[in-house]
Amino acid sequence: MQKLEFKIGKEIDLTKAIIDRLPFLSRFDVKKLLDNKDVKINHARVRENALAKEGDIITVYYQPKESKEWYSLVYADDNILIVNKRAGIEVVSEIERDLLSVLKQNYPTVRAVHRLDRNTEGLTVFALNDASEKALNSAFKNRKEITKKYALLVDGRVDIEKIKRTVYLKKVPNLAKVWISEVKTSGYEPIITEFNVIEYRGEQTLMEATLITGKTHQIRAHIAYYGYPIVGDGKYGKSDDKTLHLTANFLAFNFENKSPLKYLNGQTFEIIPTWLN
Repeated sequence: MQKLEFKIGKEIDLTKAIIDRLPFLSRFDVKKLLDNKDVKINHARVRENALAKEGDIITVYYQPKESKEWYSLVYADDNILIVNKRAGIEVVSEIERDLLSVLKQNYPTVRAVHRLDRNTEGLTVFALNDASEKALNSAFKNRKEITKKYALLVDGRVDIEKIKRTVYLKKVPNLAKVWISEVKTSGYEPIITEFNVIEYRGEQTLMEATLITGKTHQIRAHIAYYGYPIVGDGKYGKSDDKTLHLTANFLAFNFENKSPLKYLNGQTFEIIPTWLN
């Protein structure tokens, strides 16, 4: 199941409000969600269609539509797509079939505006026209209009006080990886990642990471530098588990009033990692 939460801007039929944001759902689909108590108004579960009032917070738990295991559709409108990319595929690639080319079969005008590493699963945003492409590229560049969070499971019991929020990263192309330093030297760029401990699981730690900057392998290399490699990350640690326990699991928007995508403000998108149990 996946989660969508949004705020009502004006009085509207609850079913219509949900379908407006999840257009691949039918009225029958929404009725089943209501019957199963998978819809909340102001954090209280509801079982019947209702009139949603201005300011109400709507939460929907739903099953996305699958597409040949490449991705599941999380949200779509005339301007953007949000999909849950599975691990093991590239968003854009010059040497192999990629997610972008698969999406173009159903969305001919789709454009990639941000990337996830091949082995990282999770929420990925695409533009469907020039205006949304410009707005999203700007948002991902300035980092103020989009909040991206990741769930990760690492080896070791994390001492959060040990981890510096800002460190420096250098790409090493011949090794297809990056190096981290606490001191800025030639070739190193500053990166900022906010880490929080969710819970300890024996000798492992479930964490949340919020990207303030966005560089290649940023989360993986940053946390591994302090001795806590992500489970399944053979590049920055040692693991017999072949599943990278890292998921882009949360998105929220805060576009400026002049943005053509400001209607997305207040909506949040959240998924459960496949590896989480």
